[in-house]
Amino acid sequence: MQHLQHGWKKILLWSSLPVSDPITEFKIVDNVFVKMYVFTEAGESTQGHAHTFDHITLLSTGKVTMKHGKTVEEFTAPHLIVTKKGVEHEFIAAESNTVLCCIHAIRDGEGLEDIPPQNITAAHGLDLVQKFPLVE
Repeated sequence: MQHLQHGWKKILLWSSLPVSDPITEFKIVDNVFVKMYVFTEAGESTQGHAHTFDHITLLSTGKVTMKHGKTVEEFTAPHLIVTKKGVEHEFIAAESNTVLCCIHAIRDGEGLEDIPPQNITAAHGLDLVQKFPLVE
């Protein structure tokens, strides 16, 4: 693992590490979307993405480096991280066994506009809406 000193922050350079993607699971319950990321190894990361609404991320265990906009921050669990709508962001595990959950409301009964397209296909979205009806 390499480090780059940038002002008062030390930025971890993960690109040289051979790592896999985190384990993910998501559910929709009572109009709340939750996607859990389990980073088994330091250096695993989420794909950069943005949301159409403000949302919160619960960092329940471990430590992450968050890239958002032109900013890089480090957070240690337990911590609640608020991300504004439209801001592309990415999480990189700074230690093994880190767990975080992206949490937001589904606002329109369909829910697909709230979920970034790289995280869900239209067919998968339809399957979810059928399994977890949001409007009765």
